[in-house]
Amino acid sequence: MNAQVKTFRAPDPRAALDAVKAAFGEEAVILHTREISGGLWGKPEIEITAASSGEAAARSSNSSTAAPKNPGSRPEVDNEIASLRRVVEELRAELRTSRTEPQGSGGDLTPAALRLVRRLVQRGVDNPLAEELSRLCSREAASPREPDMLEALETLLRRRLQPARTPWERGERRVLAMIGPTGVGKTTTIAKIAARALLDSRLKVALVTVDTYRIGATEHLGRYGEIMGAPTHVARDAASLADAIALSGDADIVLVDTAGRPDAPSIAAQSQLLHTVPDIEIHLVLSAAAGAREIRAAAKRYEKVGVHRMIFSKLDEADGPGSVLSATTAITAPLSCITDGQRVPDDVHSAAGPRLIDTIIGR
Repeated sequence: MNAQVKTFRAPDPRAALDAVKAAFGEEAVILHTREISGGLWGKPEIEITAASSGEAAARSSNSSTAAPKNPGSRPEVDNEIASLRRVVEELRAELRTSRTEPQGSGGDLTPAALRLVRRLVQRGVDNPLAEELSRLCSREAASPREPDMLEALETLLRRRLQPARTPWERGERRVLAMIGPTGVGKTTTIAKIAARALLDSRLKVALVTVDTYRIGATEHLGRYGEIMGAPTHVARDAASLADAIALSGDADIVLVDTAGRPDAPSIAAQSQLLHTVPDIEIHLVLSAAAGAREIRAAAKRYEKVGVHRMIFSKLDEADGPGSVLSATTAITAPLSCITDGQRVPDDVHSAAGPRLIDTIIGR
């Protein structure tokens, strides 16, 4: 019997394998797998090319695993399950490889530069930015050797990720407002900064929230204030915000929490409210766990607010921490601090030093 070869597409590997098995039964042999891009609006799909007979299995034994013919007895059933698991693992491995391969032109990149692109993409940097950084490294590195390329990369990242003074550092009185999307950890970041200011720098701290949108938001910040012995105020408009700042006149640092409203009118209204406070510092909090596309989109949404500092949160939850570099394509602002856990105040750190860059590169 001649082998029949067909191509199947499905939203995920399991559905694609089910389609193969339905068409060819237990004699199915996987010849090739790949991920198909969904384009601008569509969702990606899994494509599997499979054959129907043992003849095809003999011709493609290096790239596929056939299911046992007779799953009647228990050992053969176990063998079939093991075989299918191997197929799925091979499929997953190929998909992971396809996601980390450079997707741009890359025709002008040297082999060393391409290796650096792959490394950056694996660390969460989106492909165009990874290629841009790799080209710059190729021009600035002492040689195309990996140590020299990495040294050039570190220099580039230090320029892009300039550290600012930490919020808890002693100095003049400061009023800091934390803005950013919902779920990035603004309130927890405020608690960490407040605790560091109280414990490490012996500063007087006051907390203010203008987040009257989320249910329980004021109580959340209030609990932190109660634990730390820091006065907490709620402001619903410009007048009450001015009153809250005035009531915090003896504080060395005033930390203002905000709602994570994503739409442009709400962001503009929030910006207008915050800028009624003289000399306020706007700190944009972005979650490293959100992914490069989401981080870039968030940075673009907030760039018109007038961001003075950036904070990268949830570095411990990021599968690809290099995604934070996407923010630098939309906003040029120094880094206030970084956070990498839920512990207060342990998991907040200065952006100076090698911690962030080592995390991005994967040291």
